[in-house]
Amino acid sequence: MIAPEYLAVLDPFSDEAKKIVEASPQLEAMPSDVIEMAVKRVRWTAREMLVEPNVESIRAEVLSFYLMCQAVAAVSFPGSQEVRLIGSATRDTLRYRMYDLFKRGQEELCMRAVKRSINLVNLEVEEGVRVGRSVIPREDFYKLRDLKLAEDGLETVDDRILPQYLPKYAVRWTDLAPLLRHRRKELTKLYLVGGWAVITPRDLWDLYADFVSVRMEEYVQSVYERMLELGAQPSGVLARVGERISSLVPKEAVIREGFTRGPAGRLRPEFFPPCIKLALNGVGAGLRNYAVMMMLTPFLSYARVAPSGKVATRMADFINDISIVRDEIAPFLFEAAERCNPPLFKDQPQEKAGIFYHMGFGMTTEPTLADSGRSKWYRTPNCSKIQMSAPSLCKPDEFCRKIKNPLTYYFRKRYEGTRAG
Repeated sequence: MIAPEYLAVLDPFSDEAKKIVEASPQLEAMPSDVIEMAVKRVRWTAREMLVEPNVESIRAEVLSFYLMCQAVAAVSFPGSQEVRLIGSATRDTLRYRMYDLFKRGQEELCMRAVKRSINLVNLEVEEGVRVGRSVIPREDFYKLRDLKLAEDGLETVDDRILPQYLPKYAVRWTDLAPLLRHRRKELTKLYLVGGWAVITPRDLWDLYADFVSVRMEEYVQSVYERMLELGAQPSGVLARVGERISSLVPKEAVIREGFTRGPAGRLRPEFFPPCIKLALNGVGAGLRNYAVMMMLTPFLSYARVAPSGKVATRMADFINDISIVRDEIAPFLFEAAERCNPPLFKDQPQEKAGIFYHMGFGMTTEPTLADSGRSKWYRTPNCSKIQMSAPSLCKPDEFCRKIKNPLTYYFRKRYEGTRAG
């Protein structure tokens, strides 16, 4: 039998896993095997995905998971290539662990982990196939089996594999809301009866792996927002591990998905949060400096030059053409300043240089890449600070409830918009 502590490697957000994290050493004192595992786990083979059921192996696995997540949050942003890479690796790892445990007769241990995230019921098959008060036609039962076999390209299977493809459980479709919201599942691709989705063990492994992956993305987002709020530049172990993971992003995946390495790409105003859209439309005299300097300047510069792959210290580390600043970012800012009442530069012409100062180029109106780093590259204030300093600009929409920083809103919206397209 596998010890109950093994639940920590099936659910890294379980109480068992949290106890391990709470007792962990400081980052700089993290054991070297954990640091290496945090990087290598994104490229694990099937054999490496399995964990020895002893305390030390479980501890190292859990700590490497959290180090991986925090390191990626330190060098990238929500929805980045790095987040997708570790999300995919996490799904594959959990899916294989579930398969391995089922194969070894440890279904009960798996179900203990699963039922913390998914409310499952077993299908009743004694007198027909039933779920609740609904009956599933026998022909549908076998059609589902054959469909799942076809999806995996299997024409013939033995008695060891066949049970993986037989419908065995049902879950309320409403309980799948997190996966539907993140576009991990589509209702039209589920077999629904009486409000229940009928699934096979293989479906269950996929669903559970997706649930944990979604929670992982939300955790990375929360770490990213906390780092923004603190304003400190990550260094040491986090920076090194994050940059090593970033180097593992497959180039072919980047090309296939239409993303470029480094800067996030041209600004997409349709994904801006409400507060930024309001600030761009111009504000009154009392809010001009805050809206343009403290909100718009850092938001637009980070949104356009989103650091991916290394810790952000100066803009020149991520761009090699100053026209991105002069011709893409600055026009948004100058137009917003002109829309203010009265226009910001009319009585404060020096603030034109102040815009570039807040982007890290020092006090200048003609920035060059050589100027980058002469002043601090300011970060976007969190939503709570905007609510206190500029309450009239805080008009949250439904999506705002999921985030704590305008940059997170933009990156998540852009990511989801890309997935929907």
